[in-house]
Amino acid sequence: MEQWIDTFLEWIRLHPHWASLTVLVVSALESFLVVGLFVPGTVVMFAIGAMVAAGSMELVPTLVWAIIGAILGDGSSYLIGRHFHQRLRVMWPFRTHPEMMTRGVDFFHRHGGKSIVLARFVGPVRPLVPAIAGMLDMPVRRFFVINVLSAILWAPAYMLPGILFGASLGVAAEIAGRLALLIGLLVALLWFVWWLVRRIARSLQPHAEEVRLAILDWSHRHRLVEPVAAALLDPAHPEARGMTVLTLLLLAASWMFMTTLQQLTPGSLLHNLDLYLYHALQGLRSEPADRVLIRITELGDGVVLYGFTVLLSLWLLWRRHWRAVAHWLTTVVAVGLLTEGLKLATDVERPPSLFSLTASHAFPSGHASLSVAVFGFLAVLVARELRSSWHWLPYSLAVLLVTAIAFSRLYLGAHWFSDVLGGISLGLAWVALLGIAYRVHPAPRVSPPRLVPVALVCLLGLWTWHGSQRFETDLARYQPYQQQPRVLHLSAWLNGGWQRLPTYRNDLEGRHHHPLDVQWAGTLRRLEGVLSARGWQRPAAAWTGLPDLFASDAGVDRLPVLPQVHDGREQQLLLTRTGGDPDHLRVLRLWPGGYQLENGVPLWVGNVSLLRESRLKLVTLLVTDDDFDTPLRELRQDLDGLGQKLVRRPPRAVKAGQAKWSGDVLLLYEPAPRPAAGSPP
Repeated sequence: MEQWIDTFLEWIRLHPHWASLTVLVVSALESFLVVGLFVPGTVVMFAIGAMVAAGSMELVPTLVWAIIGAILGDGSSYLIGRHFHQRLRVMWPFRTHPEMMTRGVDFFHRHGGKSIVLARFVGPVRPLVPAIAGMLDMPVRRFFVINVLSAILWAPAYMLPGILFGASLGVAAEIAGRLALLIGLLVALLWFVWWLVRRIARSLQPHAEEVRLAILDWSHRHRLVEPVAAALLDPAHPEARGMTVLTLLLLAASWMFMTTLQQLTPGSLLHNLDLYLYHALQGLRSEPADRVLIRITELGDGVVLYGFTVLLSLWLLWRRHWRAVAHWLTTVVAVGLLTEGLKLATDVERPPSLFSLTASHAFPSGHASLSVAVFGFLAVLVARELRSSWHWLPYSLAVLLVTAIAFSRLYLGAHWFSDVLGGISLGLAWVALLGIAYRVHPAPRVSPPRLVPVALVCLLGLWTWHGSQRFETDLARYQPYQQQPRVLHLSAWLNGGWQRLPTYRNDLEGRHHHPLDVQWAGTLRRLEGVLSARGWQRPAAAWTGLPDLFASDAGVDRLPVLPQVHDGREQQLLLTRTGGDPDHLRVLRLWPGGYQLENGVPLWVGNVSLLRESRLKLVTLLVTDDDFDTPLRELRQDLDGLGQKLVRRPPRAVKAGQAKWSGDVLLLYEPAPRPAAGSPP
């Protein structure tokens, strides 16, 4: 991941015209009709601002291109609205979601011409108001004057936070870019989760009655579940709609937990995804981000969550809300006990970052399960007293807190992704189960205006106190993990030790269809230097060739070479070479082998393969050919000056995979220097 960032920043420096086009396109799409609802323009512009601060992009040209893009985006939407007029109301997606049009029209009527400026900074109506202005025949000259002025205000306002952030760090462009990507990732994740919760709430609430009746009708045909369904979804109960949503949540969470539990075995898709996300996030580590994410992870510590539950329960008892306390404590205690029990039962090791520092097990994540239990049931308490149209608010806030805590555990290397997924699903199941029980049994109303301020004071107080006690200790505890490679002597490696390195590439799906037929003892720069003299070169960044995917005659030398993953890591060296065969591209990939020689020289493992075109309906991709022996023979001819030894895997190891491969493995190393003429032997 870090290598990708460096390559991207270098590419921007060498190709400023393409970088400017990227800014133009993002700025235009961010405000284009409907499309802007799905483009996280705020996140992208923040990252672009950080790159400006890092010196990778020029400030004035970047601002100019952002302004032009914003003008084009709003202007195009305006012209579409002016062309279609009232027919826009019956076009997709307004035909199926008329509330979008109603919201935009009300906003335009309320603010008039100022709505063009205000909409730039208001997400839900940003890509709608310009089209509505055209639909309602706002004068062209007046619109474009306001459009230009609003774009001039918008571009620096959205880039300035990223510029200030990058400049205030006072670090190299490498760190600024890494932090910008990390923050962009976290903000995008939180934004997506918030959008998803609102979307689910708006989708489920109108259909809750229909789903409830369907479940009851199904239960009538299954006598064993009929009493349970009737007890939970009694039509006469005023909370039937809310209980239906919680019931669906319970079923989904239970399914997610059982699926995660079944995927804990090595080699499964989820296990390999764990490795990939772990290595990717460790590549984004930096000291400023560590400090922020450690503070967030401390919010999910047991001291804070259990203490918060006890303090707020005491206040609820003082207010005589016995049933609320009983259900909340049952949820938190049950989740806490089950989490510890499952840790012992599954016995999953933590990631290397924390495995040597703690005796606890990994699955499921206690931070994830407890934060869902505490904040999730608190959201149930608050939502019960609100109108159904406002239920999304407490649930969204709870989900944002849980997401931030869960992300911090992944970033700090404290848990695998499957641990977090299992913890969240376990907590959700119990919140849904006890939430249904709380709604079924009548209980006095808990006043949100009183409960929420008390909850905030208790939570912030405990979080601040705990952080002051633990921060320096946690800062040392969560230091990035540096794996020490195992040592092999050169002679031992050449005479059989090479078999300790893996035979096949372990991709995300756990398939063994690409053999690892090259091992190199030395630096990547040295090998690249030898091969570059024979025509091998680094390919352009994969995403720069994406337009060629849709060209039917692009050729193998123009199509992007997509990255591959081995044991959760992307390749550290990627070189390509065209040969006499115009239908194939030769590709060399290397990954860390986990070993080094006694003199500190690293061992790398990888393969050389042929890529050929594969034409699908809409795109043309480069895929790996089945023939691995031919490119290996050709590679040996390009390795002048390096030591070589051709060895062969035993037949049983070769048959364990799915490739057409003889088992040959090429060992490459730096030859020992020859003694000078006349020197004693």
